[in-house]
Amino acid sequence: MIDDKMAKMAVNTLKAYCDRKKCSDCAVSKTCDLAHDTFQYFAKYPLVGEFENTQKPPQKTPKFDATLSDNPCFRDYINGILELEAERAGISHRGLDKVKCYPNGTIKVWYKSEDDETVYKGKAKCHPRDAFNPEIGIKLAVQRIAEKVNKPFVPTDGETYFYVDDEDTIYSTINHNTNRDILNIAVGNCFNNYERALSNKDAITKHIERAAELLEKLRDEGEK
Repeated sequence: MIDDKMAKMAVNTLKAYCDRKKCSDCAVSKTCDLAHDTFQYFAKYPLVGEFENTQKPPQKTPKFDATLSDNPCFRDYINGILELEAERAGISHRGLDKVKCYPNGTIKVWYKSEDDETVYKGKAKCHPRDAFNPEIGIKLAVQRIAEKVNKPFVPTDGETYFYVDDEDTIYSTINHNTNRDILNIAVGNCFNNYERALSNKDAITKHIERAAELLEKLRDEGEK
């Protein structure tokens, strides 16, 4: 049933259509001729709007066929990219959890910390004008995870942390903002668990050697 509101919306729609079209391009010009006038001069009804306001925008074409996610060959392909990018980003394969591709071109990657207590998530979204490329998407998502995983741990005052000493031994201590604590924080020699300190032992040794060289240089410059 066509109610009063719908009839008014029809008038408003015709008026708006007439305002935007030339008579030669009008699709309903015959109806307009029968009325011996143009819809342009119709009186518009307030509040009810036009039919255009009720139209749903056309759905966007999916960038990715989500049914491929269940394809074993596609899963092997995705997992291969994931492991390759994890290696390039310098994070362990053991933490790789899952990767999911969405129809709109978004890719999400999940990564678990070594103690399984923290889950990191990396996300990459395909630009509307670009074609879907899982290799680029996974690369960006993994890089964002690596930034989070490799972010230096900075203990708060009174918080326990692990560090590598000058004999390559792992110790735990409490941050009291002593000179040792300040130096450990400065060179990234603070870790929230023993395993992370152990896995970064070689890198920290190099950091300390480099820091010592810089401090000696500053000392010598200060004596001049």
